[in-house]
Amino acid sequence: MLKEERQQIILNKLNENHRIYITALSRELNVSDDTLRRDLTEMEMNGLLTKVHGGAIPKSGIPHDFKGRLQTEIDKKREMAAKVIPFFKNGDVILIDGGTSNLEVIRQLPGHLYFTIYTNSFPIATEVMNYPNIELNFLGGTLFRSSQVTVGIPVYQELQTIYADWLILGVCSVHPKIGLTGPDREESIIKRIMIEKASKTIVIADALKMNTAENYVIGSIGDIDYLVVEDAQKEEMKALFAPYKSKVI
Repeated sequence: MLKEERQQIILNKLNENHRIYITALSRELNVSDDTLRRDLTEMEMNGLLTKVHGGAIPKSGIPHDFKGRLQTEIDKKREMAAKVIPFFKNGDVILIDGGTSNLEVIRQLPGHLYFTIYTNSFPIATEVMNYPNIELNFLGGTLFRSSQVTVGIPVYQELQTIYADWLILGVCSVHPKIGLTGPDREESIIKRIMIEKASKTIVIADALKMNTAENYVIGSIGDIDYLVVEDAQKEEMKALFAPYKSKVI
C-alpha cells in the first residue's frame, strides 16, 4: 500500500471516529507500528492531525487567523452567542479574549445594562466602543496579528489586578480527555491565566472544534463551567461530557 493511500485512510477514520489507534490500525492495514508512527509524524507536521499517546486525533480544520474565521458559520455563532446573554446581570465584570464567536456575544449584549469589560482583543474592543454603558479596559501588550489580540508580560501583569465574574474564553479545540487547546503557545498561556482570573468560565464551541486538539494546552474540561454548543449537537455533547462538571447548553 502506498503511503498516500495509508494517510488518506487515516484521515477518513479520523473523520468517522474522531480518533485512531496505532496498534489496531497496523493490524487492519497489515503494516508495522513504526510505519504508522512515521505517517502520523509527517501528517502532524503538515497540520493534518494531532498525535496523542497510542494514536492521533483530528485538528479542528478551522482557519487559525481571525479574518479567515470571521465569515464562517455566522448563523451558528449567533445562535450560540444568544445562549450566553441571559447569564449576565447589571454591574458584572466580564473578561473576554479574542474569537469570532466571542465577538458575536458582544454584539448581542443589552445596551441598557452596565458592564465592565476587560479584553485583549482589538475587534472586541472596537465593538464595545458602540456601548456607552460599558466601561472598557484594554489589556495592552504585544500584538499577535493572527488572532488580533495582545499577548506577553504586560497582559499577564494587568490580569493579576482583576478577578472577573465571567470569562468568555475563545478556544480552537475541545477534547474530553485532552481538554482545551490552541495552536499558539504564547496565546494559550494568556488564556490559561485568564481562567485563573474569573469566577465562571464560558466556552463557545461549534461542531468543528469538538473532539479535536491543537499542540498547546489551555486548560482542562473541568475548568469550564458552561460549554455552549450548537443545538443540533447538544444531546450528544451532554452525554460525552457527562463525567465533567461543565454544563452543556
